[in-house]
Amino acid sequence: MMFEIKARLSVVAFAFCFSLPGLAIEKFTVSRDDALYEAFADIAQAPGQTLVITYRESLMHAPYPFSRVVVRRSLDGGNTWLPKQTLLEKDATQNEGRLNCSRIAALSDGSLLLVVDFFPHGASELTGMDAIRILLFRSRDSGKTWEGPLETGVRGAIVPSLKQLSNGDLLMGLTRLVAPDGTLANRREEQLVYRSRDVGRTWEGPAVVPQSAGIELNLNEGDFAEMDDGTVVIYMREDKEGFTGWKSFSRDGGRTWSTAYRARMFSVCGRPSVGRLRSGEVLVTYRTCAGVSASLALYAETPAEAVRNMPRDRNNYRKDFYAGRFAVLDNDRSLYPDTGYSGWVQLPSGDLYVINYTVDDAPRAYIRGYVVSRKDWFLFPEGDIPWQHASREPYVEIAAEWAEKQAAANRTKDRTRRVPTQK
Repeated sequence: MMFEIKARLSVVAFAFCFSLPGLAIEKFTVSRDDALYEAFADIAQAPGQTLVITYRESLMHAPYPFSRVVVRRSLDGGNTWLPKQTLLEKDATQNEGRLNCSRIAALSDGSLLLVVDFFPHGASELTGMDAIRILLFRSRDSGKTWEGPLETGVRGAIVPSLKQLSNGDLLMGLTRLVAPDGTLANRREEQLVYRSRDVGRTWEGPAVVPQSAGIELNLNEGDFAEMDDGTVVIYMREDKEGFTGWKSFSRDGGRTWSTAYRARMFSVCGRPSVGRLRSGEVLVTYRTCAGVSASLALYAETPAEAVRNMPRDRNNYRKDFYAGRFAVLDNDRSLYPDTGYSGWVQLPSGDLYVINYTVDDAPRAYIRGYVVSRKDWFLFPEGDIPWQHASREPYVEIAAEWAEKQAAANRTKDRTRRVPTQK
């Protein structure tokens, strides 16, 4: 009997057409300076093997007493990193204001855009939201030099995301906070979307993602993925109910959005970083929380799953099985954990290069990197995330057959063809 089980499992391993997992996810330090608080990282892939990251330096989670937006470049696919460049610095003790959260995006023409929310002196989430400005930097040489800061004209919202659609339009997601009683404890959060048709020179909006009927939500920090038919899905953090992330879709290029519906992403308590894999699947990295713990999580789902409206009743959360997968990539072990604002790209090898910040074993936050292969989160070839219930016999043989069919389909695919919002 034991020989029969081993033989059946070997069929599955052979059909997967890639090795079973050996080493754990590769983790490494990208930048660590114990005199600084390095946080809120993002990454973009420029032409060639050039990777460009951005993050903010300060002395704490908040941008105080100073704040710097920096970038670093790697010319060898993330193996080594060049010295940092400071794009902008503000000293709050000298009334220069504060820089909050930078994001970076690679455009179809090979250029890079970087956005950051800037709090002028006196502006805050409670009393000075209208004064908060979104600044833009542009690089035309893979991050070697930058133009900016450029004014976008967008004000009154925080924590930007940035994505280019297949028609060349840009979408920027932002969070607007409303504090009726003047306290953050009772704040309301709204997800805004701005659109640019001239590569970031001017912006239209905002469009507001509608609240779901019958439940009060604080939607924020959303990021985008475009499907093959042009449908755009925004994946959002939610801070009121706190049970899952939420989604909304647009069929008119971001001008209008559907009523928010529940995503399959458990406990989204930190900025989602969204994009599509070369297979077409949607992948999200984000901060997930349980108790006081903070962890970096990964969630992936098929394009069909991305646009399928799930029941809002939490009691039906496991009623049906969905084409999605979840994994924890890292856990911040610090007494004061702070992690999970991340970015990622897919390397030519198919592996993910993930950038994140964490406190973990350091006195202050630092930038950590990961190389994540598909086998680190799912033992099935790329392109599909099927559900196979163990009660369906002969399930091992069925799984092997499905894996072989998927691997055969992958061998016919042109990996140089990009899908919309592929990272």
